[in-house]
Amino acid sequence: MSTTRKLLKLGKTSLAVTLPREWVEKNSLREGDTLFLEEYDNYLLISPIMRREEFIEETKVLEAAQGDEDTVERMIIALYQAGYSSIKVVSTSGRVPLSLRETIRKTLKRLVGLEVFEEGSDYILLQMLANTASTEVPKVLNRMEVLILNSIKDLEEFVRTGDMSYLKDILERDEEVDKFYFLLSRQVNLSILYSWYLAKVGIPNKTLLLPIFNYGKTLERVGDVIVNIARIAHIVELSEEDIRVIREAFEAGIKAFKTGDEESKLVITKTYREYFEKFESSSLIDHLLGNIISLILDMLESRVELEVFSEFSSRKR
Repeated sequence: MSTTRKLLKLGKTSLAVTLPREWVEKNSLREGDTLFLEEYDNYLLISPIMRREEFIEETKVLEAAQGDEDTVERMIIALYQAGYSSIKVVSTSGRVPLSLRETIRKTLKRLVGLEVFEEGSDYILLQMLANTASTEVPKVLNRMEVLILNSIKDLEEFVRTGDMSYLKDILERDEEVDKFYFLLSRQVNLSILYSWYLAKVGIPNKTLLLPIFNYGKTLERVGDVIVNIARIAHIVELSEEDIRVIREAFEAGIKAFKTGDEESKLVITKTYREYFEKFESSSLIDHLLGNIISLILDMLESRVELEVFSEFSSRKR
């Protein structure tokens, strides 16, 4: 509910504002109680001090049976991303099937901080045992960037040497990329829900959440395309020049997003234009390489969003 209040003069130099009676009563506030004030660019957030750094605790219950493994995996990941700290998987057929237990444990390897906290014959309770705010969003994005760069370099090494182990490393590394993307999703959702969480994960204000998340999502998609290339690299023609172009464009995408570097922006647009001007082949590998170049252009668009939202935020001050 939105409302307006007039400023009242208090003393010679101070101004005061009254609080809505319904809000005061709902939070059981009395004269002399302490409130927590958070100052943002163009607004002030007021909350009871006791709720400054508390999550709403709720255990989400998932009912499952044998054959529901894929659904359970997707639901656990979705609930983790949404910000739930406690998830209870309950078997509808009595004992939790071994296949379901194995699926849950495999899923947890992709989720930072979520662990098996308690087990019974017919249920498994998952609990967040680590503080996901301890790793700030810029560090999460940096880790994703490094992982993807390593995969691109592994593609280069495979093309140069023919060593299949490089392709295997790319497939395994993608699990790490997904892990940090799921962590980023969780951090962004919690930042939307809890204003105090925003500063803890290193984001200046909420207006930047969308471009930051879009950038992280694009990184995850680039990783997925590289995995698709790795799966067919041994049966298609892939040149060192192709990978060099991708690597240099991706490095430019990172620099453009982080710093707004104009030269890097030009590298991205030039690479995109030149690739698709000569694009004639209908081979799968050509389409995958073009997909990566298009995604790198999306990285640049995330930077544009970041600049626009930052300017809008500063003008509202």
